[in-house]
Amino acid sequence: MTDEHWGYILLAYGVTAATVLVLLARILLENRRLSAELARLEKTAGAREETL
Repeated sequence: MTDEHWGYILLAYGVTAATVLVLLARILLENRRLSAELARLEKTAGAREETL
């Protein structure tokens, strides 16, 4: 491999790593949001069951 290709290779790996990290962050944030929403719904559902 010649030296002229190293820049392209590093750029490709960098873009791939950045994409994977962004997707991982989005998944973790979505999981946190959905967990909080589920906890809120379970709390309100529990209150509703007591009144029935």
